[in-house]
Amino acid sequence: MKKSKNIIKIIPYIIIVMIVSYTFNKYAYELDEFNGNIRSLVMKGKFSQREFNSNGFPLSHSPHIPKPFLSPFYVVHYGLIYSSLGLNKDNVNILWRTDSSLPGWNVPPPEFNQEELIANFKFSADWLLNNIKLFHGENHYLYDFDWSYKGYKNNKLFAPWWSGLTDAYAIILLLRAYDHFGDNKYLLTSKLLYQSSLAPIHKGGSLTTLDNMLWIEEYVDPQAHSDQLAFVLNGMIYSTYGIESFENYLNIDESKRLSDKLYQSISHNIFKFDIKNEWSSYDLIGNPCNIKYHKIHTLLLKDLIDRNQNFKNKEIIDLYNNWNKSAANSGYYYIKHGPISWAYYQFITMYLLSILVLSLIYFLIRKNAK
Repeated sequence: MKKSKNIIKIIPYIIIVMIVSYTFNKYAYELDEFNGNIRSLVMKGKFSQREFNSNGFPLSHSPHIPKPFLSPFYVVHYGLIYSSLGLNKDNVNILWRTDSSLPGWNVPPPEFNQEELIANFKFSADWLLNNIKLFHGENHYLYDFDWSYKGYKNNKLFAPWWSGLTDAYAIILLLRAYDHFGDNKYLLTSKLLYQSSLAPIHKGGSLTTLDNMLWIEEYVDPQAHSDQLAFVLNGMIYSTYGIESFENYLNIDESKRLSDKLYQSISHNIFKFDIKNEWSSYDLIGNPCNIKYHKIHTLLLKDLIDRNQNFKNKEIIDLYNNWNKSAANSGYYYIKHGPISWAYYQFITMYLLSILVLSLIYFLIRKNAK
């Protein structure tokens, strides 16, 4: 009888653990973003990881960089959002279709009216016109800040460096601007970026190979050797979207197109980014995805399966199903496979503290009720 009473006493605590576990599993992405804002508040005094001016221009905050900084990628990212929302030209054409992976990206822009959205779209595209630079023989958007990157040479990229992702993905924004505003400068700049993205890294471009197949590298530090590249999955996929957009828009001859070879490379190499059929890796230098990037990988893989014949096979569909399952239960799988970092420990600490605090509250209520 006494043993039964003791079991009954601990049932509420078991229920508390179950409720907290369910909440942290179900809302892991939102909780992780909240934790990121908390870190930004403590380190930078801003309860946000990004802020915007009246033109929708994004400035980011990072504990690794002293001042707010401008990432060229986010100029492209938000410029594409403004163009999609402002012109509402969503269709099956890769140039104008809305990015299906957007739900995975954090920090949506502020709300703007349609006129402001179109103005912000042009402002972003014009920034691309005015900030492209010839560097190491090719044209790039240079990152003028050092970037901490675990596993890279010296665990850091040293300024100035460039991104094949940014350069290739910017092609879409420039072609949209040319398509809508008609200024030939947008088209000419997109041609420079197409050439740069497909030039070999040793010649100042962003193209390398992975398993003897073409690969556009996201992070290119000209001071690092080519055998020290990270090989970033989401960067390669978005880059390929940019290359395909250019080749489609300009009706590049089939014999000269490279987008299909890039898609073949992704479909062949994507299994290298799988962690135990449960989670995805951000790169190939030992960095598992955080919750955000695993969600992005899952959304991108679904998009590839829906749109491209290279991905309509059982093995890749099974891979997507495994990743989608873990994305839907990201709290559990993040704790199991996520990258060891301050964010990781903060997430676990918050989980344990929530159990402790709720258990303490229940204990005090129960004690006072006697």
